[in-house]
Amino acid sequence: MEYRQPLPSPPMAILAVGVRSLVAATLAAVSLLCARTASAGELIQIPSRPDVTQGIWLDVPSSTPPWIVILFAGDNGNVGLASSGPMRMAGNFVLRTASYWTGLGSAAVIFDTPSDHPDGMDDPFRLSDAARQDVAAVIAVLRQRYPQAKIALVGTSRGTITVGNLLKRSPGVADAFVLTSPVTVAKGLQVGLSDLAWPDNHARVLVVSNENDGCRVSPFGNAQSLASSNGFTFIAVSSSAGGGGKRAECGAHTPHGFLGIEQQVLDDINGWLQH
Repeated sequence: MEYRQPLPSPPMAILAVGVRSLVAATLAAVSLLCARTASAGELIQIPSRPDVTQGIWLDVPSSTPPWIVILFAGDNGNVGLASSGPMRMAGNFVLRTASYWTGLGSAAVIFDTPSDHPDGMDDPFRLSDAARQDVAAVIAVLRQRYPQAKIALVGTSRGTITVGNLLKRSPGVADAFVLTSPVTVAKGLQVGLSDLAWPDNHARVLVVSNENDGCRVSPFGNAQSLASSNGFTFIAVSSSAGGGGKRAECGAHTPHGFLGIEQQVLDDINGWLQH
């Protein structure tokens, strides 16, 4: 199990200047990443259950990618895939950084809602066997296309619920599972990962959390406990850019969404995948 201590905080005056520059640079990078993702990929509709299709956006730089990284966005997962790419949630952490993976030669796959949930997925559906079938159908097609590639399921925020569901129901379906800012606190019918445990897990699983995550359904301490109690690898990061009110703290441009430290987080995930 791996744990990285957060870096010491710089003086506040330096931090204020640094954050302003960092946010500006990050927003510019986000626009570039989203533009590259939208221009290079392919929209595919895959039959996943009777009378149901699952849409994905596939961006692959070569015919032999070493990894296929399937990305599950947070919130209700409705990214609005069209022929030109995702139309919604462009700022979400896994969407705005999708081209990181293609830049390494791997394939990036953005996962949308299935056709029978056009308005989005709640937690009970994300935790269902139907959701498992949708992901499994996509993986089967991708493995057929790229038999030499390894597959990683990478979720952020509520996207980790889908990844956690696959890990529970079909742990052999992928080569690696990554939970970033995992939702571990129940809020009404939105139970997140609060009822799940994987005590006999043998799959490769990574949990990444920001020590300053202010979203009340994904606290840092819970992410630590999730990893330690199930034998998952844990990586701690630290940043404070973005955020605001209670609702904003669960948004993409916050510590919850790793604003300003995207490169560090992605490098950490990639380094873990390569080991």
